[in-house]
Amino acid sequence: MSSTYRSILIEELRKRQRKNPSYSLRAYARDIGLSVSRLSEVLNSKAGLSDARAAVIADRLHFKGKDKAYFIDLVQAEHARSKIAKRSATERLKAYRMSLKKIADEDFHLIADWQNLAVLELIDIPGVSQNFHEIANRLQITVAEAEATINRLLQIGLLKEMDGRWLTSDSDSTTSADIPSTAIQNFHRQMLGRAQRSLQADPVESRDLSSVVFGLDSEQLAYAKDRIREFRRMLSQELAAMPSKNKVYSLSIQLFELKGDEA
Repeated sequence: MSSTYRSILIEELRKRQRKNPSYSLRAYARDIGLSVSRLSEVLNSKAGLSDARAAVIADRLHFKGKDKAYFIDLVQAEHARSKIAKRSATERLKAYRMSLKKIADEDFHLIADWQNLAVLELIDIPGVSQNFHEIANRLQITVAEAEATINRLLQIGLLKEMDGRWLTSDSDSTTSADIPSTAIQNFHRQMLGRAQRSLQADPVESRDLSSVVFGLDSEQLAYAKDRIREFRRMLSQELAAMPSKNKVYSLSIQLFELKGDEA
């Protein structure tokens, strides 16, 4: 689920361009009722949308029911002139996001290895051949691991087969937060190990690993965690909605009390 209305607009443009490579920004602007200059300003965060214009665009994109309401709420949360309207839209968005489908821990253990989520992202990248050898080569795993991963994702329902192709599930999923889970712990342990490998093996221009040390009121830790989750969700969705994806990346953010082993 996109976290900004701009990412929704970008994703819709990307979908149309996948179907028709000659589909232009000008054609898209025409189809949603904006001038091309105005659309460019909106997509580049130099201009916003009114409630009325958001409703027109939602109709032209054939959004219905919750999809239309969600799109308009995203616009209102950012651009509504009334503080009350902006706050109300923000609260509706928060409630809607809380209703996201969660992957149960007993299911998550089936896909807790890092390559499972990597394959899900790789499948959606344009130009990636849908065969075990291509997936193995791209992720530097064995062909047997690629085949086992695909079969596992099909089994749990995160992948489906249609017309001889693998398609990712349309539903948004997440895992439980702040609940101890061996499967989730193992997943994060693997991701930290991959980050350590990247630190040692990848050139600095192809990675970004950084840390900052600061003081924090421990009572505000829950607030900090919520802000990190929201940032992570928004950034990943915005980047995923942009065209010309060609590789799979992992974003990891760590926040913990700095202390020695014996503390």
